Amino acid sequence: MSEEQGAVQGETKEQRFQRLATKRTQAALQKIRLLGNLTSSSYAYTPDQASKIIGALRAAVDTVEAKFNRVRGTQAAETTFSL
Repeated sequence: MSEEQGAVQGETKEQRFQRLATKRTQAALQKIRLLGNLTSSSYAYTPDQASKIIGALRAAVDTVEAKFNRVRGTQAAETTFSL
C-alpha cells in the first residue's frame, strides 16, 4: 500500500500533509545518515566525489526550499545525481 492509499477517511489536507511530511522527512534523514556511513574506513573516496555528493544534497534541499517558497503553478527543475 502506498502512502497515499493509507489516507485516513475524513483526513484534512493539512493532516495529510503533516502525516506524509513526517514520514518522508524521517526517510530522507535516514538516507542522509546512511550516506554518512560511507565516510568509514571501509570505503575509499576522493575529495571530488565527496564534493559532488554534498553539492547534490545542497541542490536538492535548495529545490525543496524553492518549491515551498514558490507561487503555486511554477515548477522547479528536478535534481538527479550520478558520480
